[in-house]
Amino acid sequence: MSARLGRWLVAGTVVCLAVPFGAGVAFAVPAAPPVSGDARATAYPGNIHDGKAGSACSQLGFPNDTEIGADNNGSDSGHDVTVTNDGTYLSVSWLSTSQVDVIAVKGGPAYNVYPASVFTTSPTTGLHSPMVGVNHDNVPTISHWFGCAGDPSQTPPVTTVPTTGDVTGTCAKATVTVDAGTSDADVEIDPAGTGTAQEVTVPAGHESVVDVAVDAAHPTVTATDKATSNQLGTYTRSGSCGSSQQGAVDPKVSFTTSCARGIGVVLSNMKLDDTTTDDVTFTVTTPAGATQHVTVTADHIVKRYYPVGEDTTGVVTVAAPGLSTTSKSYAKNCTHVLGEKVTRTPKTPKVLGEKVSRLPFTGLPAWEMTALAAGMCLVGAACTRAGRRRPAAVLMQGARPLLPRRTYPSRGVQGR
Repeated sequence: MSARLGRWLVAGTVVCLAVPFGAGVAFAVPAAPPVSGDARATAYPGNIHDGKAGSACSQLGFPNDTEIGADNNGSDSGHDVTVTNDGTYLSVSWLSTSQVDVIAVKGGPAYNVYPASVFTTSPTTGLHSPMVGVNHDNVPTISHWFGCAGDPSQTPPVTTVPTTGDVTGTCAKATVTVDAGTSDADVEIDPAGTGTAQEVTVPAGHESVVDVAVDAAHPTVTATDKATSNQLGTYTRSGSCGSSQQGAVDPKVSFTTSCARGIGVVLSNMKLDDTTTDDVTFTVTTPAGATQHVTVTADHIVKRYYPVGEDTTGVVTVAAPGLSTTSKSYAKNCTHVLGEKVTRTPKTPKVLGEKVSRLPFTGLPAWEMTALAAGMCLVGAACTRAGRRRPAAVLMQGARPLLPRRTYPSRGVQGR
């Protein structure tokens, strides 16, 4: 067997072994490192302390120093060191009996670390957290800070920022966040019940987020820094997940209707005692018949609007785990015309009086007398016509009419 063939077989074996676990794990590309905005400082993602047990100075490699600030968001002093915070910038001053070995300033999603080499002249001013914004041109408000004061007679060691992280989750997945410090981070993610741990490497100064699927058979996910064996975080899926009485969710729905927006749907997932911790996915059937999945995180409300056509009836149906399927119907009729429509019904005209069938006074029948009158008129018209034609007929038979005489003087002839 050739060396190349052997390498291919080994690679194939690794892939086959990784597939079952990888099917439930989604890896994110490491995010770009944060921008410090100050040449004196080095920026790191995430948070180095934030109330965790133990000394923050020990995390940075100064176990014998006195901690100042301790996640304070105001001003503080101690061990002959005074730190003034105006909300955005820190000013640090100290006496000759002490020295400042390191200051960490947290704001936004990252923190700046100022080493001992920065604190050579008292006071030192203008310390701030990493830049934020699309162009990294804004200085955020300081959320908290801490510092370490040491013995001026001792040379401070080099500041070493450890790997930090956390594990959070819902009923469906665990989210592992890894923040690499001074060196590259090698983290082991162990979903309980799989029998196989997955290793993740994150470049120094970067952050990576890994989603791991969880279920009833594999409820716990733990992340451990391999270099120090420190546990970065762990998450265990709630036993109430998947039951009809989920204690970690509270899905509710309400509706509104309006001519402008149609049917409004208000989806909520919160309890008055703030015990909701998991997401709820609502299934919404729109008036058009489409299906939408809307996820509402714990202690949140989401609103959606679905239009309804004029002179039509729209129906929205909402369903979710632990929620009875609820529907809302809305018949939209929002077009109005001023005035009143009037329809006129034609009526048969009425004639005042009575129908007369006999002539007054004489009592003769009206119809017969009318017919007799018409006949007499016709006879009279015929007679009149005949009387006018008789003279014309006589002239046509040779009767000579009387004509005036005419005299012609020039010829001496008389004529008629």
